[in-house]
Amino acid sequence: MLFYNFNTLDDFIKNNLIVNIKEEIVNLTKIIELYNNKKAMPLSEDSLNSINTILDLVIALKEDLYTIISLHDKGLNENYNEIKANLVEYNKKGDELFQKILDFENTSVEINPQDNNTLIVSEKEQKAYLPFYWNEIKKIFKNCDNKYSTLQEVVDDLYVVSLDKFKNSYVSRFKESFNLIRNKEHGTFIEAFDLGLELMFKYELNPIIIAACRNSYELDIYLSCLEENELSDFDCFEIKFEVAPQSIKSK
Repeated sequence: MLFYNFNTLDDFIKNNLIVNIKEEIVNLTKIIELYNNKKAMPLSEDSLNSINTILDLVIALKEDLYTIISLHDKGLNENYNEIKANLVEYNKKGDELFQKILDFENTSVEINPQDNNTLIVSEKEQKAYLPFYWNEIKKIFKNCDNKYSTLQEVVDDLYVVSLDKFKNSYVSRFKESFNLIRNKEHGTFIEAFDLGLELMFKYELNPIIIAACRNSYELDIYLSCLEENELSDFDCFEIKFEVAPQSIKSK
């Protein structure tokens, strides 16, 4: 920040003012980039709110600096007192920003990123929460071309699925099998199509399970357990069904 000695503020204005301000703008831009990157990490809600407060303040400080540059361009002598007052105010805001950054770095706690090894099928919410690997989430986020602003948005968009998607079971079995090979494992079109046809009419196979499998290895294990009628042996991920409470009819 522009931590100058107030006794020499006049010297600060008269000597390389614009050069120093432009350097300060670069520093503020770096802070914005740093904390936008932090937003991409799994954080508590309080930490995210603190980051947003920091970013809002940095953006306001940049606008203040551009205002000072504009006043300078219109005439240093004519706008000298206003420039001086703006610099004093800027310095106060800079102190506030420094304190907020210090508070955030001392108190924020990142949520430990962990693989999700549980499939939850919730009738109450009419959603399925699919298992995922954090490394895969980070890879998707890195290559998303700014489609997502946080890792959590990737999870919410791709791994929280409406149960309506699976209403037509045999079509869903084909689609999820095709997606598993083609998109998750980057197999060929023929490989994906063949597996889709193979599992399309496997009526005892819930298509949500196919969607939940993170790779064909997990699906193969599940199919083996299903064939042997030993689903309790399947341990690639836990499967939970949350049944909606039924209303009790009065006699």
